[in-house]
Amino acid sequence: MPSSEEFTRQVKDVATRAGAALVGVANVERFDQMPPLADAAPRGHDPRDFLQGARSVISIAMPILDGVLDATARLQERPTEMIPEHVASAYADAVYSRVGHHLHDCMLEFVAQAVGQFLMARGHQVMIFPTTGINPRMDGWTQADMWEGARGKPASPFRYHYGPFSHRHAATRAGLGEFGYNNVVLTPQFGPRQRFNSIVTDADLTADPLLAEPLCLRDKCRLCLKACFQRAVTLRDDAEVTDYRSVDKVDPTAIFIDTPSKSDPVLCMSRTAGRDTWPTRGDCIRICPIPLGRKRHLTERCKAIMRGQERPAERRP
Repeated sequence: MPSSEEFTRQVKDVATRAGAALVGVANVERFDQMPPLADAAPRGHDPRDFLQGARSVISIAMPILDGVLDATARLQERPTEMIPEHVASAYADAVYSRVGHHLHDCMLEFVAQAVGQFLMARGHQVMIFPTTGINPRMDGWTQADMWEGARGKPASPFRYHYGPFSHRHAATRAGLGEFGYNNVVLTPQFGPRQRFNSIVTDADLTADPLLAEPLCLRDKCRLCLKACFQRAVTLRDDAEVTDYRSVDKVDPTAIFIDTPSKSDPVLCMSRTAGRDTWPTRGDCIRICPIPLGRKRHLTERCKAIMRGQERPAERRP
């Protein structure tokens, strides 16, 4: 019988050989309330809600390739013979969605399954998850209805597209990174440019230490907030932000184990409404300077934001 440390190393090795670039481990107690770092997981979204006897959560990540982010920005700025100008924004979004999002969804689920099989073969129970949110179909419901509910319609049990388990929160609790102002997890290796998945198990694995120092530059930067075309991200020290993770103020010295901000997904998705062109998807992570010194291709709009020459768009209803 291997020690906890040795078995944890074996599990991580399975994950990395299957394709994970980052692997971290949290014990389930880190999903309890941890003042002043974090709130408890919402009811129904704690690892113990999914697996009786759960003891550990394994967080895995794959990076979004820098070239994918760069190329999708260039697609809108360099006229091409085969892509009409009025299609360029939609085309760039489609390319990004395929190789900067959906590809990771499938591959991370594959890694989770590989780790799950390894653990199950050794007598442990395992739960794995979809990488992204669930999108059930409800007749007569629009995207906005699904997120927010609608007047005159009964409350839908599926009105939220959230995934059953928060991989971002698991990543911070597994020591892989911390939340940034853009409501995305930053890691020392890739900044905000990766996607996560999680594996819950009853195996007693050795937890990794939490991040020791902040990564997000906080008020010294705020580039991600400025880059958000729809102003869809709001810091939780805003008096109008009310949900389970509202806070009195954003502590600039604390590690953000829970997010210091809140995103409006309907507002984010509406950036294309009524337009032939719109800012390239991903500017809020493309413009982030973490890790410091990273070379990146920025759109002209992002360059103007960094020079302080462009104001973000007004929040739209």
